[in-house]
Amino acid sequence: MKKVLLTCFLFTLISSFGQVARDSVKVIEIPASYANFVGEPLTVKKDSLYTFKTPDIYLVNKKSFLAMKSVYQTTIDQDKMTKELVEKYTTTLRRNVDLERMLKINFRESDSLDQKLYERNQITLDRTQKALDYTISSLDKATKSLDIIEKESKRQRRKTVFEKILIGTAGVGVGILLGLAF
Repeated sequence: MKKVLLTCFLFTLISSFGQVARDSVKVIEIPASYANFVGEPLTVKKDSLYTFKTPDIYLVNKKSFLAMKSVYQTTIDQDKMTKELVEKYTTTLRRNVDLERMLKINFRESDSLDQKLYERNQITLDRTQKALDYTISSLDKATKSLDIIEKESKRQRRKTVFEKILIGTAGVGVGILLGLAF
């Protein structure tokens, strides 16, 4: 009987220690919503009990997790860099389109000013051509007048020489007549 009592006592003692051990170890329940969780994963502690309600769980050691985290962070940084690059390119493209539009407007205004300048120069050229034509016709008239004056002066010189010869001949004739008469 001692053996039975001792066996009962040991059984009671073992079951009470087992109950204390079960009460001291907390069971952590992972809900089904954890499958859609985004962010830092749950860290599992040694000697802890877990109940998973999710369909799939992937266990990764610390080194693998840090490597995946590094790759993920690099990918995010590259995405940020790509996004910034696209934004800068878009900004530059918009600025270039605006500059092209302003350049077209300036070209149109410049063409308009060039057209006005051309028209003014054309009017000035026409007026200069008329002034040159008037000057040429005036020079022609002056040349004709000079020709007429030159002819007239030659005629006057001939007339004067002829008159001098005539007066000289008349004087000789009068002198001969007077000399004969006296």
